Amino acid sequence: MPIKLLDTSGEPTDQAPQHGVRLARMADDLAADLTRTGRYRAMVLPAAVLERDCPTGKAACLLEAARRQGAALVFVGVVHKSSTLILQIWARLADVHTGRDVFSRDLNFRGDTDEAWQRAETFLVAQIRDTDRSRGD
Repeated sequence: MPIKLLDTSGEPTDQAPQHGVRLARMADDLAADLTRTGRYRAMVLPAAVLERDCPTGKAACLLEAARRQGAALVFVGVVHKSSTLILQIWARLADVHTGRDVFSRDLNFRGDTDEAWQRAETFLVAQIRDTDRSRGD
């Protein structure tokens, strides 16, 4: 479940430490909340493992890394911060065997705060859950 940050906001203050904490919390919360739905057994692939095994971050490598961990699906997300108030999550859930998207969304959220990130994660889990229900999975 790799989640990365793309910060093009141009803010003068380095927020890397806060963003690192928020990214880790989002990954952990997504794994826990998706598991709680009863439809998934989610786990976070450690960043150190992904950096070692897939230093370029290429999709084929991420799919293989998830397969080696016994996953059927892999979540890949990018949070894009374009300004202090505007952030977007590009979220993708892919089948590790075919590489095909099972779920794909671009979601916007406002505010670079712990609360805003938590609301975005909660909304994302609901979107994934509701997509599963509409497909009848």
